[in-house]
Amino acid sequence: MNELRTELKELLDTARSVRPPALRRSLRDDALYATDLPAAAEAETVEAFLRAAGNAGWTARQEAGWIELDKAVRRQPAGGFRGPYGPEAACLLHLLRRHRPAVPSPEAEEAAAAAARRLIKAGEAGPEAYEKACAQLHTEWAVRLRTGVLLPDLDDSFFTCEA
Repeated sequence: MNELRTELKELLDTARSVRPPALRRSLRDDALYATDLPAAAEAETVEAFLRAAGNAGWTARQEAGWIELDKAVRRQPAGGFRGPYGPEAACLLHLLRRHRPAVPSPEAEEAAAAAARRLIKAGEAGPEAYEKACAQLHTEWAVRLRTGVLLPDLDDSFFTCEA
């Protein structure tokens, strides 16, 4: 379990609820995790959780009975995916090292956040999902390079144990 999931689990463990709330990878591209705490707890408990999560640096929004949670991540979280890395991850590492932007644009920053979310969630799903996510990013980054758009400034820790 990575440090991000652990942090949220600890916050949820302090919430009084009729049953343990679910915590899962978000199905949305713009969030890392989701919890069904609103279905398991009173409104004041949900509000207390949202305040605590916000104080811990999480952005949260309630939607359709779930709370979608996201946090800005610059590196692979402790306890996150650490391999085995396949050829697609190696290609991404090579592309980043060769084409890393000197000064990232705001659009490249958002692309880095989106890529980090995708890789963290794929890493939790296992090596095959991680390699598949890397292959999708490889395709997207090739298009970015061909069209002159900066690559996301993603940390090497997403592609190697050495970083």
